[in-house]
Amino acid sequence: MDKTRKISLSSIDYLVLARELSRELCGAWVDNVYYEPKYGYYLFKFRVEGVVKKLIVIPGEAVFITRYDYPVPEKPPAHLMRLRKFVQNLRVENVEQHDFDRILIISLSGKGFRGRLIIECLKKGALVLVSEDWLILFTSYRLETGVRVLEEGRRYVFPPSNIMDPRSLGDFQSLSEFASERIDRFIAGKLGFGTKIMNEICARTGLAQNTKVNGNMQTIIDTARMLIREAEEKASPRLYYSNASPIEVSGISLTFMRDFEQKVFTTLSEAVDEYYATLGFETTVEDKASKELEGLLKARENMVLQADMLKLKAKTIMDNLHLFQTILENVKNGKEVPEEVKVVERDYVKNRIRVLFKNVEYLLDLNSSAASNASRMFEEAKKIEKHVSEVDAKIAALKEKTVCTGRMVPEKRIEEKKWYEKFRWNTSVNGNLILAGKDAGTNELLVKKYVSENSIVLHADFIGAPFVTIYGVENPSEEELREAALMAACYTTRAWESKYASLDVYWVRGNQLSKQAPPGQYLPKGAFMVYGEKNFIRNVEMKLWVGITEENEIVYGCFEKVKSKCTRYAYVIPGSKNKDEEASRIVEKFLKDRSLPRREVVRLRELVKNIIPGRHCEAHYAS
Repeated sequence: MDKTRKISLSSIDYLVLARELSRELCGAWVDNVYYEPKYGYYLFKFRVEGVVKKLIVIPGEAVFITRYDYPVPEKPPAHLMRLRKFVQNLRVENVEQHDFDRILIISLSGKGFRGRLIIECLKKGALVLVSEDWLILFTSYRLETGVRVLEEGRRYVFPPSNIMDPRSLGDFQSLSEFASERIDRFIAGKLGFGTKIMNEICARTGLAQNTKVNGNMQTIIDTARMLIREAEEKASPRLYYSNASPIEVSGISLTFMRDFEQKVFTTLSEAVDEYYATLGFETTVEDKASKELEGLLKARENMVLQADMLKLKAKTIMDNLHLFQTILENVKNGKEVPEEVKVVERDYVKNRIRVLFKNVEYLLDLNSSAASNASRMFEEAKKIEKHVSEVDAKIAALKEKTVCTGRMVPEKRIEEKKWYEKFRWNTSVNGNLILAGKDAGTNELLVKKYVSENSIVLHADFIGAPFVTIYGVENPSEEELREAALMAACYTTRAWESKYASLDVYWVRGNQLSKQAPPGQYLPKGAFMVYGEKNFIRNVEMKLWVGITEENEIVYGCFEKVKSKCTRYAYVIPGSKNKDEEASRIVEKFLKDRSLPRREVVRLRELVKNIIPGRHCEAHYAS
């Protein structure tokens, strides 16, 4: 994958981003803004409820909240000082998408001022601050075209849009002139949805891209509306990878890319952030690469995607060889094809057919066997890859003659930890936080700050055991109590390393704990006196279950919870094997038949390693 490719976010992606940023930033105060001229990004720092949130804005390209520490110049450029003067200590009132376009508007107020920060992410887009009456107070660059002028002191005009919002279309009479247009050109160009959404609409409808719109207008618009509802009601942000390098990002799941490696994120901002953290920012220099170079870079990107798709199709044919052979023979003999397959076109001149299988289109030669068709696709992919090498040589030669674009990759990750992450923590079967001390210091902090008088506090009947609480819950269920007891027993490190099979665990209320030692005695840090009756849970088995969900997230705790959430699971007990090696083996078994980027595999190994108590264990796998 060429490291200079730019991100491709659709208007549907910006719909998802607008809703996310509204949740994240509404009520936040602008702390400061920075600009990195070499790489062309603005970095806004917001503060909300004591938390700093950093927004990266790349005019004409992308906007997202980042968790990375990106460099900014010590001395800010002169033009930035004007922007700072206006926006510092303003409060975010709202974040919205403008007219279903790739434009976001952040409404700001404070100090008797009201204005809007407009982030244009379409080509030749700018970052613009306007007053309440749309007077331009700041623009990232001056622009003059036939339809608008971006200049401080002038009234702001939105860039012309070629995107049609399918939600606002009534009847389709206004679109009837496009009935003879090719479907791909109609969706990507006339509707303005771009290539990514065009591919997705065709994949979900089974429409061939190179056919005419004709009577399919209703189907196309209905599918576009469905994608928007999906973005609004059940967004599923993710990154798609090829050869462990990110190639696409989306706010919804893409059917046409489901065979690529992918990683699911909680927010689209996180996915975009990961994209830039991996590929970096493109440098912005005055003498940009020539149009020829830009064309070659785009052509190379398309060729790589085409080769990857051909290889995936060939592999699918070989994995379903009997099915595809049946398709060819039935078509030649005038019989019906299997029901899971749809013939979308037959070319009698070239004697070939186009078929849809699992929403992916295959071009098959009727004069060849299924295996030969797969072999042809592999060969075509090889030819394309050979051509990519030739294009690479041309790109390298052109870069020597032009000022090429480089990229900067962040060096340091900022982990904005939640308050509870200072403890060992888990989520109970009822969704409540179970917190356990990691050492004397966190034991002390847990009881003093996060345990109320009526809180349940658990402790194994063993020297050096951690204190455990179900945060904010005074009357936990029996299942929660046993799950907390499991943590209290398993994370008693001395007992685990001594290979105890079980421990007795007791629970008391918070008001039964005291730092007041009996006369003549001293309580060390992390220790508390327990007064009154102890409620025992006997023989808590030192057996911790760990599993992985369909979305590749790790869950641990009691068997019932792990089994209900996970597709694969194992348990660990005290043993003599190195826990690092056992964690690696567990993840290897969890990921069998799953393809994930290397960094994701490393993350899962680290998670499992940190879950396993002590330094040694023994893992057993569920059948």
